Amino acid sequence: MEQLSLMTDRLVLDPSNARRMRDKDSLASLKASILAHGIIQPITVRPPAAADRDLGGDRYRVFAGGRRLSAVTELIFEGKLPMDYALPALIKDVDDSSADEMSLAENILRRNMRPVDEFKAFSRLAEEGATADDIALRFGQTLRFVQGRMALGRLHPVLLEMLDLDEIRLEVAMAYTLEPDPERQLEIYNNLQGYQKTSPVYIKEAIAGTGTKSNGGLAKFIGETRYITAGGKITHDLFEDHSFWVSSDVVEKLRAERIAELKEELLAAGWAFVKTAEELGNDVWYMDTLRPEETGLPPEQQARLSELEAYFEEFEEPDEGEDADDYEQLQEELQELNKLAKGVHSTEQRAKSGVVIRTDSDYRLDYGKLPRGTAASSSSSDKADKDKDPLALSAPTLSELGKAATAALAQAVEAQPDKALALLAALLELAPTSPWQQHRPGRLNVVAPGVTAGNSTYGLSAKRSFTEAFEEYAAMKAADLKKALAQLAAGAVDISQEWLPKNPDMRIATLDAFGVDPTPHFEVDSFFSAGRKPIIAAAYKEMTGQDLKDSKKADMVAIAVDAAKKTGWLPEYLRTASYKPKKAK
Repeated sequence: MEQLSLMTDRLVLDPSNARRMRDKDSLASLKASILAHGIIQPITVRPPAAADRDLGGDRYRVFAGGRRLSAVTELIFEGKLPMDYALPALIKDVDDSSADEMSLAENILRRNMRPVDEFKAFSRLAEEGATADDIALRFGQTLRFVQGRMALGRLHPVLLEMLDLDEIRLEVAMAYTLEPDPERQLEIYNNLQGYQKTSPVYIKEAIAGTGTKSNGGLAKFIGETRYITAGGKITHDLFEDHSFWVSSDVVEKLRAERIAELKEELLAAGWAFVKTAEELGNDVWYMDTLRPEETGLPPEQQARLSELEAYFEEFEEPDEGEDADDYEQLQEELQELNKLAKGVHSTEQRAKSGVVIRTDSDYRLDYGKLPRGTAASSSSSDKADKDKDPLALSAPTLSELGKAATAALAQAVEAQPDKALALLAALLELAPTSPWQQHRPGRLNVVAPGVTAGNSTYGLSAKRSFTEAFEEYAAMKAADLKKALAQLAAGAVDISQEWLPKNPDMRIATLDAFGVDPTPHFEVDSFFSAGRKPIIAAAYKEMTGQDLKDSKKADMVAIAVDAAKKTGWLPEYLRTASYKPKKAK
């Protein structure tokens, strides 16, 4: 390999040069480097052919180093380098195909080559017979990287030119490759509106619909082999870690079948019930869990668990040459061993608890779930808690107080249409957020398209059609419509203990906002009848400043009820900023 120095008038850019750099900032940086340090790396040229001779002599074709030639040419034109400035050059006698490949390899290894140049160069190599595996091996790239670049090279010429001219971003071009047909790509681009044309989210939705992601909970719940066997179609995304299952009818059919199979298997295993999150509605958030009995893994199973954990830590995707089904089986084995390591539910535990299929999120199975209202703790532990805090209110009492607060709030909301509209707006804004956060004083259910959510009114039939309801509201005068909305908002409020168990500030703030007086809704007789003696005595002392003599509970209840009615006393749970009880005489 010969090296020499060549002036720019003896150099021309070879058609095989892979780089088509349009980045002016990058070229400016290179020019500054050349002025400061000169040409650090020689350019690579092909020896002159017969057609490369002119009156000045031989001309050499540059197939690696086109940017350096462009930078030097501009610097000479700007008067910053002399006209006779020579570039160090290596001469390599190679054919067109080899020159193309060498140019590409040099630029890719430097990793600052424009993607548009990479996929054009890869496409040229593919047209010459190279497979994606060949190209990946030659240039030290992953097969997925090469496949992605080649998919970009197959874009419709119009989209390809737009990318080349920086009229669309690379992420946008990647989204269009989800559709393999170039004509269909352009059709989708033309049919999308405004900003949607350059939004990867809208582009992918137009191509794959709201397809099921192959790495999502639902896909894992069904299984890819089962989906393909059933005739399901897959659209591959070469730039994401997932593909799309686009046969929604097949997905829904297999989903229902898998749920039915699981129910049969789990019920046969002795579980009291098996239900989906959809069937349970909002109750799914309030179910206690029985913890499985502790069991240790035998040494051989513990060793296998450690082996699988190490494997999946190293390989997030199937290892080279490993079958996808084998990989999935290893995942299932790991899950089963993890479950055994945590313990298993006894026969007695299964007989009084159930399994919830979390169709509202990742389709995992929650074992040992107890029906709403059934506490996981034993009566002895409940008694111990009460002994620790004699003034603690029982769960039924708290529930009744929450219902009273909700009823009082609903009445106030309906009576104040202006504030009711503000409440309704806030509920609409926050309704699509996670139900378990319970950071809103109402159960208005609003979900985004394609989202499955639990519904406490599951199975109810509407009294009238949407059109009928809309036409009635549309015909109302503004004042009447406002009242109707206030009534609807009143029906949606909820500050009960079940809905806001850990958010007393929200409950009190909402009552204060509407100036609610919960007193008319407070069932004073039932409160004291359900309370323990320490609670009755403490309340009486607060009302009167006097101690209540310990006697029969019925007598203590009667005295406390009388004092509460005279003073307007309320338990702390219902007290708002305006609460001011009278002093009992």
